[in-house]
Amino acid sequence: MLLHHHHQRRKVILSLFVIGFFLGVTFFSHQLENNLDHQLLDTRNNALRSSSSPWSSTHSTIDDADAFKIKKVSYVTSFWAQTPGTKIHPHRREIEAALLANIYNPHIDQVVVFLDGVTADSTTNELKSSCVHFYQDMAEINRQFLQSQMDSSTNTHGVEPMSKVTCVNVITGQPTYHQMFLNALSNVVTGDIVIMANADMAFDDSISKARSLKEDVLLVLGTRGFSPDAIPIWTRQFYDIIARAENQQLKELDVDQCSTNHWSWDTWIFHKEAIQGQLQEEHFQRPNIYDEMVPFYMNENGAENAALWAVEQCPSLATTYNACDEMHSWSFHLTAKTHHSQGQTIWSRGNGGVGRNPNSVFVPKPWALGWI
Repeated sequence: MLLHHHHQRRKVILSLFVIGFFLGVTFFSHQLENNLDHQLLDTRNNALRSSSSPWSSTHSTIDDADAFKIKKVSYVTSFWAQTPGTKIHPHRREIEAALLANIYNPHIDQVVVFLDGVTADSTTNELKSSCVHFYQDMAEINRQFLQSQMDSSTNTHGVEPMSKVTCVNVITGQPTYHQMFLNALSNVVTGDIVIMANADMAFDDSISKARSLKEDVLLVLGTRGFSPDAIPIWTRQFYDIIARAENQQLKELDVDQCSTNHWSWDTWIFHKEAIQGQLQEEHFQRPNIYDEMVPFYMNENGAENAALWAVEQCPSLATTYNACDEMHSWSFHLTAKTHHSQGQTIWSRGNGGVGRNPNSVFVPKPWALGWI
């Protein structure tokens, strides 16, 4: 009798244990399901929030292997070689000041200058102009800048500024717009993200946002001009030290194109791999008054608009924004206008061919529309 009672008690205890076990498993399963639902919802919301932003999300999935790689930024521009023994134009000093500002900018990892108008090797040394002379000139300007500093607090993140500079000799003259993009995509440019601009554009700390640009987004920047009240002191000092001495009589302060003109820009920002191998040379041509399809150059009327159309034909690009409200470029061009170019081509106003209406391109500002 006692043995039977003991056996019954064991069955009850075992039954209670089994019931408790299943209740625990059920509760844990519901908690796990709820957690997964919340994670999926958060992931979807983050995706929705970031899909309309030109910047890459800082919260990446494990599958995004490149998310943890720090993107390198290269600045690419074209500059004309100085013929030895000739008078230096005041605007050249402005460009050199802008270059030095970008060289010292800690958010730019490489500065690549394609030096056009370089003389051939057969030229005598006293008349030769090449990257050797460019390096010498920039080293002297850098020395002049450092001498003006009361202390050595200029922040370059421990990088020797001039070590960031790469100069490329170009003996064929000023590059076309198409050639400029090919230059930016060449192996000499080591950055993942390229900032391509006129040589007289100087950037401040806001250019740091370029490092997180989405791969399928193309950015253009209209210049903020040169406003004494708006330009950061750190950026302006390069103009005051390098260019001001020779430009005491300034024609006018450069106009803020960002706030007044949505159809003009001087800077392009893009992922190098996003457009690699996709640019078509014929897209960078437009008809002249003789209906001949010819290439166009920077600083020609409507050239940036025609170039934008050509770049936007790349299938990997999804969106174009004018980001000048968020990323600031300052124009170091206060002297009289002088474009070192092949000359102004007279373009057709007809309805055929690329550039049929070169001034009609409108690029939205995502921040003004609340898209970020």
